[in-house]
Amino acid sequence: MPTTDRFPLVPLVAMGFAAFVYVTYEMFSVGLITPMAADLGVTEGRIGLLMTVYAGVVAAVTLPLIALTRTLDRRPVFIATLFFLLAGVVLQATAVNYAMLAVARVVAALTHGVFWSLVNPMAARLVGPGRTGKAIAVVSMGSTMALVVGSPAATFVGGLLGWRASTWILGAAVVASVAVLLSTLPSMPAVAPTAGQESGRSRAALTSLVVFLLLAVTAVFSTYTYLGLIIERTSGHGLVAPGLVLYGVFGILGVVSAGRRVDARMLRMNGLSQVLLVLAAAAGLAALAAPGRWAVALVFLLVAVIGVGAGALPTVATTLFLFAGRDNQDRASAIYVVTFQVGIASGSALGAVAVDAGFLPGTLLATAILALVAGVTLTAWTRPLVR
Repeated sequence: MPTTDRFPLVPLVAMGFAAFVYVTYEMFSVGLITPMAADLGVTEGRIGLLMTVYAGVVAAVTLPLIALTRTLDRRPVFIATLFFLLAGVVLQATAVNYAMLAVARVVAALTHGVFWSLVNPMAARLVGPGRTGKAIAVVSMGSTMALVVGSPAATFVGGLLGWRASTWILGAAVVASVAVLLSTLPSMPAVAPTAGQESGRSRAALTSLVVFLLLAVTAVFSTYTYLGLIIERTSGHGLVAPGLVLYGVFGILGVVSAGRRVDARMLRMNGLSQVLLVLAAAAGLAALAAPGRWAVALVFLLVAVIGVGAGALPTVATTLFLFAGRDNQDRASAIYVVTFQVGIASGSALGAVAVDAGFLPGTLLATAILALVAGVTLTAWTRPLVR
């Protein structure tokens, strides 16, 4: 597809808004577990379990679906993923029992990975070489804003009007997203993978990046999953909500900073994100051991630093994956998506082991160790393969 020097902001923002809607739906139950459980007559744990089911479906079906659709124009495939999301929204809003709610989550999860596998390569194709990171940052801002605005807004509306009304409003956002994409997103014929001398090296680089990303994402979610608990233990329950909002604000700063620099410094920016995770973990460990105001100051240092590092990670890691897998960017993006989902599940589970054992600092220790190993992996294994 031909590109021009003009930055295609409108279609990129439309894609970012679609990402905002998809992630808001994925995280929908986080703030509405109690009313959803009460309405459907199940335990809160069963509602929470749907998050695990969602991630499992994404991890299982993404690579096969990307292979199945590899010869199709990317535009209709991408927009079709939003129709699956819309179907999930409608089923959720009209669910009369837990089984129907589970089906709703599965339907949307079926194309969640396809959506994320396509959105970043499509963004890269819209802008052309040299501006991939900037384009991905625009798209990534949508998923970041889903955590900062989307999920809290869904919770707020759900508290006022009920979780079903909140779901219907989300459905209206899906329809609006599809309408804008239909009018702004150009056709993107499938690009046949190239098979040249670089293919073997590309596979080796992607293998190293899978290990790096799995370590890095596990590091992030070992602490992020329990960040509210860390804030509560060090600063009191009243500062949990402001702390999580602050995390999102610094996450936005991370995305913006990454988008400006990653095209020229891919490896360095990925390494920097790991340094920030180690520093954040150190601040958190100090906060858990410090008294009074020192603990509050240190825990908010943790929130700020991990927010920047974790916020930058999707942009910088995706850009590096697409560069390393440029022979077949859709497949490289799909591998990235699956690895990220496995990292989320692994980090949450690893943190749970520490929390259930009554050793909350273990979440931060896991983050520090894993981020350090991720940085070493990037430097010693990945760097020689992608330079």
